Amino acid sequence: MITKIPLLILLCLFCHRPVQAATSEDKELQVVLRQIGHRLLLSSGDSTSRVLPVKILQDHTFEISFEKQIHVTADSLYKIVETELSKAGFWDFVAELKECTTQEVFLSFIISRSRDTVTPCGGRNLPVGCYKVEITILKKSNMMWMVWIFLPIILGSLAIYKFIQSKKSKTELPTSNDIWSLGGYQLALTEKKLIHPEKSEILTDKEFRLLTLLMESKDIVQSRDFLMKEIWASGGLIVVGKNLDVLVSKIRKKLSLDDRIKITSVHGVGYKLEISE
Repeated sequence: MITKIPLLILLCLFCHRPVQAATSEDKELQVVLRQIGHRLLLSSGDSTSRVLPVKILQDHTFEISFEKQIHVTADSLYKIVETELSKAGFWDFVAELKECTTQEVFLSFIISRSRDTVTPCGGRNLPVGCYKVEITILKKSNMMWMVWIFLPIILGSLAIYKFIQSKKSKTELPTSNDIWSLGGYQLALTEKKLIHPEKSEILTDKEFRLLTLLMESKDIVQSRDFLMKEIWASGGLIVVGKNLDVLVSKIRKKLSLDDRIKITSVHGVGYKLEISE
């Protein structure tokens, strides 16, 4: 609730965003995409052939193609794309590696701070072939200059809203009985909502599944294979271990208001939930 006023302000900023700013951002992104193509060529052992001009397929979807056939591995594609886009301030995107003629998707992954990151097929090596990379930007994040301009308004709104809220009850608990206690938190099962006197957050489906699995076996180590199977395999997805680590990191952040709660990593085995008295 605390972020409603600043959020409205930011939404207004997006509505009035100048046309030339978007054009400039797209040009910057195309430079980054060419750098991605260049690094993919180098990782393929090719330092002489060209990256072809980047194509704009539709709004926020771009295509990187190459003069010659290349050799691509899933891990190199994941690392290069994530590194270059994050350095330029792009954190939410989908990347696909397609065969030039058939358009068949050989590799694909999602990187996101606001939803579950999915990076299936890690470690795969593809034969040398004609490939192109399609990247769709889900959310553009280099709007910080606008935030700084309106920062006094945002901070002032936050201060006023916090003062008003301090006069009210700090927490509004659901009236249903399906509430689990977790240290200083309450987990509302039906709403998939994590509630704390200072802040409440809605969990994604995978965050909720991971947290309930750990809560059901508190102080007992849950194996990585078991957690990954329970969270992803039911949906037909095969993912790499990093997906679980990223998901655990998100849960730890959402539980950070109570330092008694620990999600402990047992090296080479899995994770367990601990709550100190």
